[in-house]
Amino acid sequence: MSLPQEHLPKDRDATSEQEWGFTIWEFIADNWLYLMGILLILAIFLYARYNWRRRQQKSRMN
Repeated sequence: MSLPQEHLPKDRDATSEQEWGFTIWEFIADNWLYLMGILLILAIFLYARYNWRRRQQKSRMN
């Protein structure tokens, strides 16, 4: 036989800090060096791709 418990606290959804353990700004502040490295590698890749396409177009014209 179970007795109903009346005064239990109601469940609430977890906030983003409780769910993830950090906010997006804390993540950026703690990992800014890694994020800058990723952006640098991405910029080098995009520049190299742009340069490669430009050279391919010049070689087709000649």
